[in-house]
Amino acid sequence: MKPLFVASFLCLFSAVNGQFVEPKFGKIELSDLSMSKYDKDTTAAALILFDNGTSVFILNNEQKFQFQYDRHFQIKIFKKSAFSAGNFSIRLYKGSTSKEDIRNLKGVTYNLVDGKTVKTKLDNDQIFRAAGKNYTDVNFALPEIKEGSIIELTYSIVSDYLYNFRGWTFQYDYPARWSQYYYEFPEYFKYRESSKGYLQFDVNKKEPGYVTFSIPMVTVVSRGTIDKYEPAQSQLIRASTLKSTLGIKDVPAFSSEPEIDCENNYLQSIEFELNTIQLPGSMLKEYTQSWESVNTQMTEDEDFGELLKANDFIKDTLKAVCKNMTRDLDKAVSIYNYVQKRMKWNGEYKKWATKGLKKPFAEGVGSSCEINMLLTLMLQTAGIKSDPVLFSTRDNGIAITNYPTISKFNSVLSRVEIDGKEVLLDAISKYCPFGVLPANDINGKGRVVNNSGGDWAELKTNDKYNEIKKYDLTISTDGNLTGAITSSYSGYAGMAYRKSINSATSTDEYFRKMQENLKGLTINKYTISNKSDNYKPSSDSLNVDITDQIEIVGDKILFDPLLFEKIEKNRYTLEDRKYPVDYNYPISENYTFIYTLPKGYQVESLPESVELKLPDNSISISYSLKSADNKIKVQYRRDVNKMLFMPNQYVALKDFYDKIVKKHAEQIILKKTI
Repeated sequence: MKPLFVASFLCLFSAVNGQFVEPKFGKIELSDLSMSKYDKDTTAAALILFDNGTSVFILNNEQKFQFQYDRHFQIKIFKKSAFSAGNFSIRLYKGSTSKEDIRNLKGVTYNLVDGKTVKTKLDNDQIFRAAGKNYTDVNFALPEIKEGSIIELTYSIVSDYLYNFRGWTFQYDYPARWSQYYYEFPEYFKYRESSKGYLQFDVNKKEPGYVTFSIPMVTVVSRGTIDKYEPAQSQLIRASTLKSTLGIKDVPAFSSEPEIDCENNYLQSIEFELNTIQLPGSMLKEYTQSWESVNTQMTEDEDFGELLKANDFIKDTLKAVCKNMTRDLDKAVSIYNYVQKRMKWNGEYKKWATKGLKKPFAEGVGSSCEINMLLTLMLQTAGIKSDPVLFSTRDNGIAITNYPTISKFNSVLSRVEIDGKEVLLDAISKYCPFGVLPANDINGKGRVVNNSGGDWAELKTNDKYNEIKKYDLTISTDGNLTGAITSSYSGYAGMAYRKSINSATSTDEYFRKMQENLKGLTINKYTISNKSDNYKPSSDSLNVDITDQIEIVGDKILFDPLLFEKIEKNRYTLEDRKYPVDYNYPISENYTFIYTLPKGYQVESLPESVELKLPDNSISISYSLKSADNKIKVQYRRDVNKMLFMPNQYVALKDFYDKIVKKHAEQIILKKTI
């Protein structure tokens, strides 16, 4: 007689104690349904009435641990702009032996019609699945959403991926009356918790508990050649647990402003990473790594480090690319330019080259990892010291470096060492010169993977955004401007210009859109210099007519000196910004305006010249206006010399731009003399 586990389980766990009590699905308060605005934020397009999440461990049919994540929320819709809150895409991951399933998905839209509550349910035929290689997206939209609707959704996800225990985000695009997350870890599982954001928890409880797993058993009774299975007494496993509840009431909407690296860095949230598992009767299994073990893992990975051992397919190409070159710098620049021009980035940031390198090379298309691992391989084959670098792009959020993990990294670039200097390269952009990273790469530190245990690379830039413009315009008596605008773009301004103009369907289309975006501008003729060379400034010269920029009042002509370069509104509007202002790279803007006055007019008044700067000279403007010989010369320059302004510096920065906006609003006034 031998006991066997069978495919059913019972999981009992103690109830959550907290300030928020989750209502039953379908329970809608009439006061919420009739509510027309949220008193604490009257501009809100929607209000999250509550968002409640729970994650606990269960056993599957094979008696393997999984976790079950339950979510239940209601959202009140005030304005049409929030109708998209009813569109959902839930990603479920899958692999050869592991997967995630969604269960008990229910959605309802509630509307108040003639004083009665009308329910419209989400039907199964309104739910669509889109399968990818390692995931399936469950897509749907709740029906009959109107201004005044409440939408309610609940679902469960059962996951085999214990390493990716689901976290929680407590802050949203809309305000929330309550956001709460409960999670319970049995003693067998130890996770590292990391929290982000600046809000205070109204509920923050951790308390011991227990969970009992009931495992039904069967016995096998042998009678001759036939085995008969009979029920036996269930086996109970009782484990101590750590129960946690986090909750925030009256959560403000997250308000994003310019110069933010990644919103997810500052949303109030919690994430988890698995440290160890020790199941009953089993050895301790450690998932915590050292950076050295991470390095070993990646150097031995068949989709990463192992790819740098096979170079036969690029040797002939490399000979041609480096022909007659003896200096490492010349070789490196030539290899970088070749990969940059040959390979087309498919738009995917990846940290593994799942297609290898030979196939992407042959097809001329690849992910960020495939392109930059290919670049690294060619550099190494040419005898130049080069290593791949794992990193996180700005739009993916900052990578945590104080403990070993690669889970946050989402891309790869290459580090090359030449004449004792280290240079970072990313060949996915067609418009970055050698040694200049794309703006989205400048994000903290990257982890170098090499045969010496690894290293850190600072993802920074020595280049700047540099824009120079000259307006040479004649003012007519009827209030029009005629003349030329010449512009020069270098550094990150040059990269942005080349990307923009080369991405347009045609050069004519590029300048047509410019006309549409700049009020009153007509471009009669244009010339372009250096549309493609990444190592020289790009420039253009426009023959233009400009209308609708001058106001005639009686015998006076009034206009804004800076025309299209005027800052009309302060881009910083928050009273209190809780996250840094991050400019990413230095900025230099230099504008010159030469105005020839119409016959019979003279200057009545000019704005006073001024120089403004923050106390540490981190940002400065110089604004000079002079009149002589029937001409007005205006020179304006703005320099941003510091990249990062912390929240306690925000008020000073905002006040500084208030002064700039006020100064830019001052007009030149001409007066008719004859």
